[in-house]
Amino acid sequence: MPKIAIILGSSRQSNNGAGFASWLSPLLDTVLNESHSPVSDSRPFSIVLVDPTVAPHPLGPVIDGTRIPAEIRDPTLYASPAVRAWSALVSSCDAFVILTPQYNWSFPGELKNALDHLYWEWHGKPVLLVTYGGHGGSNKNIEITLPKEYISGGHRVPADGLNPEFLLQYEPAVRAAAREMQQMLLHEPVPVMQHHN
Repeated sequence: MPKIAIILGSSRQSNNGAGFASWLSPLLDTVLNESHSPVSDSRPFSIVLVDPTVAPHPLGPVIDGTRIPAEIRDPTLYASPAVRAWSALVSSCDAFVILTPQYNWSFPGELKNALDHLYWEWHGKPVLLVTYGGHGGSNKNIEITLPKEYISGGHRVPADGLNPEFLLQYEPAVRAAAREMQQMLLHEPVPVMQHHN
């Protein structure tokens, strides 16, 4: 069963990430596992949420500088058990949705660190970027502009599935991107990391 990971890009406690994930996950599930799709019965997709505050997501900078990740094709050679666990999770996924806020016109440092811990595990796998922020997370893929009250006010996108109305306008773009990812996964083999024993 192909597995798609939704990677939350921020570990800030008072952010909209969990709320966006509760909106995005069922939307992706509906598109990827549509009952009228000829492959949905034989190849259902599973969607998993990767929270940056929970293992195996590695928090912190890359601290083992003895070998750069591009030199490591055998995950047992990672010095850190946390990075080995992160490698196993990323290797087990067929595609990724990176759901991240845009802070100071860029993405959060913890997301950059999570990406930089690995190299080969990401190769050949489709990635959908969904960004949000006061300026729509511009210069990315799907750009969600947050209303002002969700940035500087007390409003947050709720994680209970009661989605704010402003998200409806973004659903066609998410559906189109999810269909493109589905086609990539169904028609193009996705290479996996080579494990050397």
